[in-house]
Amino acid sequence: MNYSHYNTIDFVKDDFFCRWVQNPDKHTNTFWQDFMQNHPEKRTVILEAKSLVKTLGTMQTTPIDEDASLEKIWSGVELEIQLSEKPSYWYRFQWQLAASVLLLIGLGYWINHYQREDRNYEIPQLANYNKEIEFVENQNTSNQPLSITVSDGSEIVLQKNTRIKYPKVFEKNKREVYLVGEAFFKVKRNPQKPFIIYTKKLITQVLGTSFTIKANPNIEEERVIVKTGKVSVLAQKQASDRNHTNPNTIIVTPNQEVVYELSKDKLVKKIVELPQILADSSDNQTFIYRNASLASVFSDLEKAYGIKIVYDSKLYEDCTINGNLSDETMFDKLNSISKITGISYQVIDAQIIISGKGCNY
Repeated sequence: MNYSHYNTIDFVKDDFFCRWVQNPDKHTNTFWQDFMQNHPEKRTVILEAKSLVKTLGTMQTTPIDEDASLEKIWSGVELEIQLSEKPSYWYRFQWQLAASVLLLIGLGYWINHYQREDRNYEIPQLANYNKEIEFVENQNTSNQPLSITVSDGSEIVLQKNTRIKYPKVFEKNKREVYLVGEAFFKVKRNPQKPFIIYTKKLITQVLGTSFTIKANPNIEEERVIVKTGKVSVLAQKQASDRNHTNPNTIIVTPNQEVVYELSKDKLVKKIVELPQILADSSDNQTFIYRNASLASVFSDLEKAYGIKIVYDSKLYEDCTINGNLSDETMFDKLNSISKITGISYQVIDAQIIISGKGCNY
């Protein structure tokens, strides 16, 4: 996306920009900070657009008074960009005109988003489903997680403002649900009856496992985070039919996640931020080493966390480790090993790639 030619209204209408303003994360913060650094001439425009997005977001959840709202938008813009001198009459008139347009856009969004019966469900498969099937719909409007059990005994925990729709009784050969928001799934294993979760951008299929799906309607990014078992994930754009045997499918295992990134329009597999030791890993792994070979340490890490470590065994065959890594996270363990041996590592496609010239004693 080439943002160098965007004006204020263009930024306000851009989903990736609005996501940064409303729900910033490390990725969006880095992108937009770098953009402003590389395009200083756009800084004022970005700050103006940022203020308008924030103000419209507030207006959508409160009663709207048009005169007060226009003044609120203008005040927010002045505060955000911290103008050093009073703007001209024409400059203020332009912004009041733009604010009026955006106010109408905000009102339209509010009406459509909150008053339509089928709001938030933009899932192709749901629109084409057999209308004779009786559906159940649950929505969590509380501040606490809501736990539900579907007809096959699978458990689903809905986070705040999450909605889910599913058949009251699953069909004979499949189990399909439709999700908007964030939920944790603990699926009963049944190889003859796959469990499929549809969101706006992803199709996730499992046989029996536990995992989290984050598909909030106000955030363009969607992700699937696996706790146990194995799931397959496919982008809706790449799903040609209801047969999900597709070469674009990504397999995700424990301590991995797959993210649909709007800016790249693709699925990206990653290691979760804080990998946990797997429940079925060996109980006697203490991570306390005395003259242990680097190969054996890497083997322990792979077994404990289920993450593949790629390295040149010949290059590091003489490297040994002494130390206690038991109280460290997986990435802290890798950092400690790097300091001891002089190696370096990077994460690529949910794998740890080791590089460096060898041991550094």
